[in-house]
Amino acid sequence: MPIKLSQRQLIIIGAGIVLVIVIFVLIFFYARPKANTAAVVKLAVWGTEDAGAFSAVAGTYPYATVSYTQIDPANYQSQLLAALAAGTGPDVFEIGDRDLPKWLSVVAPMPATYAASFGPLQMAATFPDVVAQDFVANSSTYGLPLSIDTLAMIYNKDLFNSAGIAIPPKTWDQFDSDIAQLRQENASGQITQAAAAIGGSAASIPNAADILSLLMLQNGTEMTNAANTSAQFAAANGTGLAAFNFYLQFANAASPYYTWNDGQGNAFDSFVAGKTAIIFAYQSDLATIKAKAPFLNVGIAPVPQATGATVAVNYPNYLGLVAAKAGQVSTAWNFILYLTTSDAIEKMYVTASGKPPAQRAEIQADESDPNLSVFATQALTAKSWYEVDDTKIAGIFNTAIQNVFSGNEDSTKALNEAQAAVSALMYNNGQ
Repeated sequence: MPIKLSQRQLIIIGAGIVLVIVIFVLIFFYARPKANTAAVVKLAVWGTEDAGAFSAVAGTYPYATVSYTQIDPANYQSQLLAALAAGTGPDVFEIGDRDLPKWLSVVAPMPATYAASFGPLQMAATFPDVVAQDFVANSSTYGLPLSIDTLAMIYNKDLFNSAGIAIPPKTWDQFDSDIAQLRQENASGQITQAAAAIGGSAASIPNAADILSLLMLQNGTEMTNAANTSAQFAAANGTGLAAFNFYLQFANAASPYYTWNDGQGNAFDSFVAGKTAIIFAYQSDLATIKAKAPFLNVGIAPVPQATGATVAVNYPNYLGLVAAKAGQVSTAWNFILYLTTSDAIEKMYVTASGKPPAQRAEIQADESDPNLSVFATQALTAKSWYEVDDTKIAGIFNTAIQNVFSGNEDSTKALNEAQAAVSALMYNNGQ
C-alpha cells in the first residue's frame, strides 16, 4: 500500500534533494584539481651556478615555472651570445660583476614600476655599496646578486706555526716582515718554499691581475676618468706606479722581499703541495684547493691593508642576475627581486650553496662563521672599477708584468703602455 505524504513532507524531501545536489556540485567543483597558474608562465634562467643550489631557491618562486640551465663557465659566454643572437636565449642570466659594459646592449634595466619601490635607498640598505658600483648604470639598475665573493689571504697554518708566526699579517708592512721567516732557499739561492704567490703573471698566479687591481685601489689610484672613457692608472700622481712596483718586488730576485717567480708553476698547486705559505684566492677557489688537499691545515684571513689606512679596501668577484632585453622583462625582474631581496631566500641560498651572502642582514648573521666570515665582511668594503672588458684587461696587465721581468721595459713604460691599451678598449667600446 503506497505511503501518502503530506504536502509539508514533500516540500521537506524536495528541499533535502536539492541540498544534496548543491553539496555534490560544490564538492565536485572545489575538490577537482585547480589550474596551475604558475605553469602558465615559463621562465628560462641560464648560469654557471651549481644547479642543485640555485634550483633550491628558484623552485620556490610562485609566479612561474622556472627552468634553470647550468653551463660550463668555459663555454658560457659563447653559448649565451649565440642563443641571444638566434632569439632562443634565456629570460634571466648571470653575468660577472665586471661584465655589465659587455652585456649592456642586451639586458633590460629594472622596470620603473619596480624601481619606484626599490630605489637607491633600498639598494644601499639591502646590499654593500659595491653592488651599485657594478650593476647601476645611467641611474638604472641592471642586475642584483645572491652572493658576493672577495679576494682573501689563504695561508698554511702549519708553515706559519713552524716559522713562529702566531697571527697572519694585517698590513702590507707586516706582510713584508713575514717574508723572510716564511721563505726558504737552497744553497744556490733557489726558492724551495715560497712565502707567498705574489709578483708573478697569470702564467703562475691565477688571480694576478686582481691582486694588482686591489693594490692600486688600496693605494688610492683612480683607475679611469670620471666619464669612464679612458684609463688613468698610470697618471702622474704615481699611486698606480707605486702599487705596480710594490707588486713586482716579490718576483724581483734583487729585492729583499723576493719570494716568487713564474718558474715555480701554478700557485694553487704549489700551495696544495705545501711549498707556498700564502696565496690570494676567492671563496670559490677553496673548494678546488680542499678537494686536492683535504687534510691541509688552511687558514683564512682578510687581505692586508695599507699601514695607517682608516678605510679598508677589498676586491670582489661575483655574479649578478640580469634580465634579457628580448625576454619576459617584467616577470624576469619580479623573479630577480624575489630571489635577491628576501631574507629567507638569501639564508636558504647560503645554506644550500655554501657561498658568502650578498645581503647586509645575512652578512651580519655570518660574521661568526669560520668559513664565511672573512669573505662576508670584506664585501662591505669591496671596491670595483669600470672594466670595459675584464678578460682583455687581465691580459693587458699580465703583459705589463711579463714585459718588466723579461727586461724589455721598465715598470713606468710597461704601465703607461697598459694604460694606453685599456684606454683604446674603452674608446672602441664607446664608438
